[in-house]
Amino acid sequence: MAIFVPPSGITPGGTNPPPIGPLEVPSLAWTDAQGRVTLLSDRESGWILQPGIRGLDMPGYDRYTNASPGIDGEALLGVRAQPREVFLPVVFFDTSRAGFLANKRFFVRTLNPKLGLGTLTLTESDGSFRTIEASYVSGAEGDFGRDTSGLHWQTVGLTFSCPSPYWLGASVHQEYAAGATGNFFPVLPVKVRDSQVLGNTTIDNPGDAMSFPVWTIHGPATSAVITNTTTGLSFSVTASLGSSDVLVVDTRERVQAAVLNGTTNWWPNLATDSDLWGLEPGENDVSLTLVGTDGNTVVQLDYQPRFLTA
Repeated sequence: MAIFVPPSGITPGGTNPPPIGPLEVPSLAWTDAQGRVTLLSDRESGWILQPGIRGLDMPGYDRYTNASPGIDGEALLGVRAQPREVFLPVVFFDTSRAGFLANKRFFVRTLNPKLGLGTLTLTESDGSFRTIEASYVSGAEGDFGRDTSGLHWQTVGLTFSCPSPYWLGASVHQEYAAGATGNFFPVLPVKVRDSQVLGNTTIDNPGDAMSFPVWTIHGPATSAVITNTTTGLSFSVTASLGSSDVLVVDTRERVQAAVLNGTTNWWPNLATDSDLWGLEPGENDVSLTLVGTDGNTVVQLDYQPRFLTA
């Protein structure tokens, strides 16, 4: 945590805050589970980030190994990215004791982990951003030491726990539709024959890790097979969709589901050998095969790229 050096004539722990310099860091915001957005450097509101931020880059990793008698070294069996922690030093301040307390209490109220997961968002000067779900762990218990607080100021080191090790980029949305011309846009070349749509496309995942998409199929269709030909994995829908039906197949980890019209569980209507596959980093060749379609059939793809760093 940063240690402040008071200007000449001011005693640490006194009535004035320590010198607060600008921190060269992109805009960082905390959004709690109730949707309240708090900029973490907001001088006008009475708090500002300090040097010492940690946890914005690579996550930690668990390595799984196996050693064999008589063989030097070990075999690497696998690697798993750990949940990450983000450490954010913040100083609260005001010209009055009452103002300082009001600023700190307002900020701390948004940290309550019982509200649920919130989101940290880092925004660059060009408007690009990355987010990560997080929950407050520690740091705001109150340290009233000589070098950490005064009547009008206090420094805290906030630790947030992030269940996922990955930062998320902006959502990507793509649509593939059977048009009146017989094309299944934007997939080319495409053949429409006997109410069957065959389409091949390349989906470029710009992230550093596998991303798991959400597929939305607007009927009609009597069956659908969606295949990642790069990995050889696919899933199949074996029941018919009417012209007003909408099926959502969510492949995200710990969420996986198939829901018809927002209410009906359609998991039993996925083929037993289905694999709700993800998009590998880089280019993925994807095949869409739908039978029993017409000009109203649309397949939508939504996913968020996952990154190792903010």
